[in-house]
Amino acid sequence: MPRLFERLLVVTSFASTLWTLTQSRTITAKTHLVLQALASFQGYRGLFPSHESIASRSGCSVRTVIRALEAAYRLGIVTRTRQRQRVSGRVCNGVNRYRLIIKPLEQARAAAVHYTQQLREALSRRKQAFLSKCQNDSEPHIQSNLFNAEPVSAAGMSHNDLIRWCESIGYRGIT
Repeated sequence: MPRLFERLLVVTSFASTLWTLTQSRTITAKTHLVLQALASFQGYRGLFPSHESIASRSGCSVRTVIRALEAAYRLGIVTRTRQRQRVSGRVCNGVNRYRLIIKPLEQARAAAVHYTQQLREALSRRKQAFLSKCQNDSEPHIQSNLFNAEPVSAAGMSHNDLIRWCESIGYRGIT
């Protein structure tokens, strides 16, 4: 019985969080529907529906579900753990395990982790593009601040410090 009560408490608190975000126009109505559908899958074993299952329950397209989940990751109200499996020597994607986050401090931490991961991926893509351009051209290029920047940890930085650091290395968003 306590597990049922905990599940109801999490879903109720998450629903009120969604309502607040919708009223403040932080998320759209479709994002609200998708995240409510995601919360309805919460069970005692966890939360791991497919994008297709969420889409059918919310009445939206799979692409809308993916966009809504990305918005939730950015806001820090949902986290995702990717499950990977090795099948006959190859690594394949398994199901995603989701976690609904209700406490504001945990939401801020999850948003920072997501933002840091996206920043790392964008920097990696930019570095690869730069290096491939250098290999194709015969002229030597001067490296920008992008590759000389100090490693950063978002855990010890305020939001404004992280933004200033991104601007100092020339990061202008995901390309």
